[in-house]
Amino acid sequence: MRGSVSRRTTLIRWFVTGAGGQLATEFERLLEGEVYLMREDSLDIRDAAGVAAAVRGFAPDIVLHTAAFTDVDGAETDEETAFAVNALGTRTLVEALRGSQTPLVTFSTDYVFDGAKGSPYVESDETNPLNAYGRTKLAGEREALAYERGTVIRTAWMFSAHGRNFIRSILSTAGERLAADSGEPLRVVDDQVGSPTFAGHLAAAVDEAVRLGVGPGIYHMAGGGYCSWFELAQETVGLAGLDVEVVPIASAEAGRPACRPAFSALVSERPVPRLPDWLDGLAAVIDELEREDWEAHA
Repeated sequence: MRGSVSRRTTLIRWFVTGAGGQLATEFERLLEGEVYLMREDSLDIRDAAGVAAAVRGFAPDIVLHTAAFTDVDGAETDEETAFAVNALGTRTLVEALRGSQTPLVTFSTDYVFDGAKGSPYVESDETNPLNAYGRTKLAGEREALAYERGTVIRTAWMFSAHGRNFIRSILSTAGERLAADSGEPLRVVDDQVGSPTFAGHLAAAVDEAVRLGVGPGIYHMAGGGYCSWFELAQETVGLAGLDVEVVPIASAEAGRPACRPAFSALVSERPVPRLPDWLDGLAAVIDELEREDWEAHA
């Protein structure tokens, strides 16, 4: 079997793509039932025949599609690969599920919006992605919604205690600056605002929504409240007790290839579970990282 199955206490059969990623890891910790974890290194989401065989062989009650091409800047120079994974990969799952009654839950991004609204986006707002990543994720949404049991959950600025994410990057860089005793500050953009989302909170909310019988369509699920990347970095080093200055800069100074929306916070106008505030998620991740560090040196 080109994936791994863990047995839990209830009868729900969960098929989770993107195993090893931030969200899939939180699902693995949380879900009860029988969980099939599809790993990219053993089965590529673009392998239609392989994916169909895995899905039909496992016969899941629900599919959680977390696998994605998430390199926002990389997509600018390789939109073809990003589209193949984010859009055509979703189509592969839809085709594997055709004729079944199995719901498909896919995950999208705040970057399907252009940020011009100036206030939090709801599900009915018009999309207009500014970058290649957002375009390929929007295409993936359309593939999922073409399936009669397809659900799209838009989230934003995901972070956790594992994997590649902004929080871990800030902590690593701050630690390096302290070790070098250079006095060099962290320079972080302050003209992009969004809804930081702890992957553990998102996984719990999705689990609750599924058990409540959420239907097909688009839903926004992101951390409560919003902030800039600069404010998120400030809170991160502060909670971690790292004496490193954080300096605000403009996006133009950062020189990133992909254009990002200035204000892409998400809220929901639909009856779905609400996530805790982003600060609560950040505190949970800092606590987990500190606990892991203590255990490693105990």
